[in-house]
Amino acid sequence: MINFENVSKYGLCDISLHIPKGEIVGLIGKSGAGKTTMIKLACGLLKPDSGRVYTGDKNPVANRKRYCTAVSTFIVSKPLLSRDDTVIQGFQLIRSMYGISEADFENRYAELSERLDFKKYEHQPVKNLSLGQRMRAELGAALIYEPELLLLDEPNVGLDENGKAALYELLTERCKSGMSVLMTSHDMAGVAKICGRIALLDNGRLIFYGSQDNLRSRYAPIDVMTLKYSGNIPDFEDLPLKNYCVDGNRITLSYNSNHITSAEILKLILGQTTVSEVSIRKPDLESIISQIKSEG
Repeated sequence: MINFENVSKYGLCDISLHIPKGEIVGLIGKSGAGKTTMIKLACGLLKPDSGRVYTGDKNPVANRKRYCTAVSTFIVSKPLLSRDDTVIQGFQLIRSMYGISEADFENRYAELSERLDFKKYEHQPVKNLSLGQRMRAELGAALIYEPELLLLDEPNVGLDENGKAALYELLTERCKSGMSVLMTSHDMAGVAKICGRIALLDNGRLIFYGSQDNLRSRYAPIDVMTLKYSGNIPDFEDLPLKNYCVDGNRITLSYNSNHITSAEILKLILGQTTVSEVSIRKPDLESIISQIKSEG
């Protein structure tokens, strides 16, 4: 759906990645890493200094008018709804601009206004809304014409937990129907929840692109297993563990999942004692990113 081929622009340097149809990709990195620049390149607001960007199979700069109904872009600093219009007036303007039929519009608006919870202030001017209220309406506006590609720059700014949950549920459902999403975010919990792939930028360079499992395997493969046992204390001498701790009838093990699997550990332990409870904790996305930053 989106192809970046050796793209450079401003601070971005030689970026190459492919985002397939129906995928949600989280674009993460510290402020100034180039995340918003990539969003603007993908929708045709910027032209690369070198390399090529394709949305679908077309250049988004040369084909912006043709593809305006296929691509929807949400950037916090570029509102979709006029401040002086009421929410419903803003949506009606979008309906007119994109040629949405009245019946389709009514159905889509009814769903989005209910699920994102902005119907109760649809007759208020946008300028009178709180940040969270405006964000709910703006996100609805980005989805109202059901784009094939949705580009989101920090979409959860100002949203409470209910608002985030509603947004993530909508994105997940839309992507199952074929929509692709590229989103920037500093909310690592949200990214971890819905993004099938992670693109990690550092000082304008793409240092990782792939699944969360691959990111964890590459940068933070240490898992922690906690189990409750009864019987003999297992012998761990043959296991390549980082460390372990026995506290009463509970054992906590740390191990590199690239070297040994949880199934292999359990198989050896079950051959020596009885296990009644097992839990496995993997490092979360926020701790992985923190580790990458701290290690340079």
